[in-house]
Amino acid sequence: MNNVEQWIQCLPVSLQLVINGRVNSESVIAFVNSIPKSKGRPRFTRRGKCYTPATTRRAEDEVRWAARRELGKRLAGPVGVLVVAVFPIPACWSKKKIRQAEAGLVRPAVKPDFDNVAKLYCDALNGILWEDDKQIVDGRCIKVYGQQPGVLVIGWPL
Repeated sequence: MNNVEQWIQCLPVSLQLVINGRVNSESVIAFVNSIPKSKGRPRFTRRGKCYTPATTRRAEDEVRWAARRELGKRLAGPVGVLVVAVFPIPACWSKKKIRQAEAGLVRPAVKPDFDNVAKLYCDALNGILWEDDKQIVDGRCIKVYGQQPGVLVIGWPL
Protein backbone atom coordinates (compact mmCIF):
# COMPACT_ATOMS: atom_id res chain seq x y z
CA MET A 1 0.00 0.00 0.00
CA ASN A 2 3.00 2.27 0.46
CA ASN A 3 3.44 2.54 -3.34
CA VAL A 4 -0.20 3.62 -3.64
CA GLU A 5 0.27 6.31 -0.99
CA GLN A 6 3.35 7.64 -2.82
CA TRP A 7 1.42 7.60 -6.10
CA ILE A 8 -1.44 9.55 -4.52
CA GLN A 9 1.01 12.17 -3.22
CA CYS A 10 1.99 12.94 -6.84
CA LEU A 11 -1.62 13.86 -7.73
CA PRO A 12 -3.11 17.38 -7.55
CA VAL A 13 -4.11 18.35 -4.00
CA SER A 14 -7.81 18.68 -4.90
CA LEU A 15 -7.81 15.09 -6.14
CA GLN A 16 -5.94 13.87 -3.05
CA LEU A 17 -8.75 15.31 -0.92
CA VAL A 18 -11.39 13.46 -2.97
CA ILE A 19 -9.48 10.19 -2.62
CA ASN A 20 -8.80 10.60 1.10
CA GLY A 21 -12.48 11.39 1.64
CA ARG A 22 -13.38 7.94 0.27
CA VAL A 23 -10.75 5.80 1.98
CA ASN A 24 -11.79 4.35 5.33
CA SER A 25 -11.80 1.02 7.12
CA GLU A 26 -14.74 -0.26 5.04
CA SER A 27 -13.20 0.66 1.68
CA VAL A 28 -11.57 -1.77 -0.71
CA ILE A 29 -8.80 -0.55 -2.99
CA ALA A 30 -7.20 -1.83 -6.18
CA PHE A 31 -4.25 -0.11 -7.83
CA VAL A 32 -3.03 -0.83 -11.36
CA ASN A 33 0.37 0.65 -12.13
CA SER A 34 -0.01 1.11 -15.89
CA ILE A 35 -1.45 3.49 -18.45
CA PRO A 36 -5.27 3.49 -18.21
CA LYS A 37 -7.07 1.49 -20.86
CA SER A 38 -10.66 1.34 -21.98
CA LYS A 39 -13.04 -1.51 -22.67
CA GLY A 40 -13.31 -2.27 -26.36
CA ARG A 41 -16.57 -2.86 -28.15
CA PRO A 42 -17.65 -6.46 -28.57
CA ARG A 43 -16.76 -7.94 -31.95
CA PHE A 44 -18.69 -10.38 -34.10
CA THR A 45 -17.59 -13.17 -36.39
CA ARG A 46 -19.08 -13.57 -39.85
CA ARG A 47 -21.37 -16.21 -38.41
CA GLY A 48 -22.66 -13.83 -35.75
CA LYS A 49 -20.76 -15.11 -32.71
CA CYS A 50 -19.87 -12.34 -30.25
CA TYR A 51 -16.42 -12.14 -28.61
CA THR A 52 -14.30 -9.74 -26.55
CA PRO A 53 -11.23 -8.29 -28.33
CA ALA A 54 -7.87 -9.69 -27.20
CA THR A 55 -6.60 -6.27 -26.07
CA THR A 56 -9.57 -5.91 -23.71
CA ARG A 57 -9.09 -9.45 -22.34
CA ARG A 58 -5.38 -8.76 -21.67
CA ALA A 59 -6.19 -5.44 -19.95
CA GLU A 60 -8.83 -7.09 -17.74
CA ASP A 61 -6.36 -9.86 -16.82
CA GLU A 62 -3.79 -7.21 -15.82
CA VAL A 63 -6.37 -5.49 -13.59
CA ARG A 64 -7.38 -8.79 -11.96
CA TRP A 65 -3.76 -9.69 -11.28
CA ALA A 66 -3.04 -6.30 -9.71
CA ALA A 67 -6.21 -6.41 -7.58
CA ARG A 68 -5.51 -9.90 -6.25
CA ARG A 69 -2.15 -8.70 -4.90
CA GLU A 70 -3.93 -6.10 -2.78
CA LEU A 71 -7.07 -8.08 -2.02
CA GLY A 72 -8.65 -7.34 1.31
CA LYS A 73 -12.34 -8.07 1.59
CA ARG A 74 -15.15 -8.39 -0.94
CA LEU A 75 -18.04 -5.91 -0.72
CA ALA A 76 -21.64 -7.09 -0.45
CA GLY A 77 -24.80 -5.12 -1.11
CA PRO A 78 -24.92 -1.70 -2.81
CA VAL A 79 -21.49 -0.29 -3.63
CA GLY A 80 -20.06 3.13 -4.46
CA VAL A 81 -16.98 3.34 -6.69
CA LEU A 82 -14.35 5.96 -7.50
CA VAL A 83 -12.06 5.28 -10.48
CA VAL A 84 -9.07 7.63 -10.77
CA ALA A 85 -7.30 7.26 -14.12
CA VAL A 86 -3.97 9.09 -14.43
CA PHE A 87 -2.72 9.43 -17.99
CA PRO A 88 0.88 10.28 -18.96
CA ILE A 89 1.60 13.89 -19.84
CA PRO A 90 2.49 14.20 -23.54
CA ALA A 91 6.24 14.81 -23.94
CA CYS A 92 5.71 17.35 -26.72
CA TRP A 93 3.94 19.83 -24.42
CA SER A 94 5.58 23.06 -23.25
CA LYS A 95 6.90 23.30 -19.70
CA LYS A 96 4.08 25.69 -18.85
CA LYS A 97 1.41 23.29 -20.05
CA ILE A 98 3.12 20.39 -18.22
CA ARG A 99 3.03 22.37 -14.96
CA GLN A 100 -0.66 23.13 -15.55
CA ALA A 101 -1.36 19.43 -16.18
CA GLU A 102 0.48 18.42 -13.00
CA ALA A 103 -1.59 20.95 -11.04
CA GLY A 104 -4.80 19.50 -12.46
CA LEU A 105 -5.65 22.60 -14.52
CA VAL A 106 -5.39 20.77 -17.87
CA ARG A 107 -7.40 17.56 -18.02
CA PRO A 108 -7.39 14.75 -20.61
CA ALA A 109 -10.55 15.55 -22.57
CA VAL A 110 -9.47 12.99 -25.17
CA LYS A 111 -10.06 9.31 -25.85
CA PRO A 112 -10.61 6.94 -24.16
CA ASP A 113 -14.06 7.96 -22.93
CA PHE A 114 -14.43 8.00 -19.16
CA ASP A 115 -17.30 5.50 -19.20
CA ASN A 116 -15.28 2.94 -21.17
CA VAL A 117 -12.37 3.35 -18.73
CA ALA A 118 -14.67 2.80 -15.74
CA LYS A 119 -16.38 -0.13 -17.48
CA LEU A 120 -13.11 -2.03 -18.02
CA TYR A 121 -11.98 -1.68 -14.40
CA CYS A 122 -15.40 -2.34 -12.85
CA ASP A 123 -15.98 -5.42 -15.02
CA ALA A 124 -12.49 -6.77 -14.37
CA LEU A 125 -12.97 -6.50 -10.59
CA ASN A 126 -16.08 -8.70 -10.56
CA GLY A 127 -15.59 -11.45 -8.02
CA ILE A 128 -12.56 -9.69 -6.53
CA LEU A 129 -13.69 -6.42 -4.91
CA TRP A 130 -17.43 -7.12 -5.31
CA GLU A 131 -19.53 -10.05 -6.47
CA ASP A 132 -20.77 -8.34 -9.63
CA ASP A 133 -20.62 -4.79 -10.97
CA LYS A 134 -24.42 -4.67 -10.90
CA GLN A 135 -23.91 -3.83 -7.20
CA ILE A 136 -22.44 -0.44 -8.16
CA VAL A 137 -25.17 2.12 -7.61
CA ASP A 138 -22.98 5.22 -7.26
CA GLY A 139 -19.86 5.77 -9.34
CA ARG A 140 -17.42 8.39 -10.50
CA CYS A 141 -14.51 8.26 -12.93
CA ILE A 142 -11.89 11.01 -12.86
CA LYS A 143 -9.35 11.42 -15.67
CA VAL A 144 -6.23 13.49 -14.98
CA TYR A 145 -2.68 13.84 -16.24
CA GLY A 146 0.29 12.92 -14.06
CA GLN A 147 3.95 11.94 -14.06
CA GLN A 148 3.13 8.41 -12.91
CA PRO A 149 0.30 6.82 -14.91
CA GLY A 150 -1.96 4.38 -13.15
CA VAL A 151 -5.50 3.60 -12.09
CA LEU A 152 -6.85 3.60 -8.56
CA VAL A 153 -10.23 1.97 -7.89
CA ILE A 154 -11.85 2.57 -4.51
CA GLY A 155 -15.06 0.80 -3.55
CA TRP A 156 -17.14 1.30 -0.42
CA PRO A 157 -20.41 -0.08 0.91
CA LEU A 158 -23.47 2.17 0.79
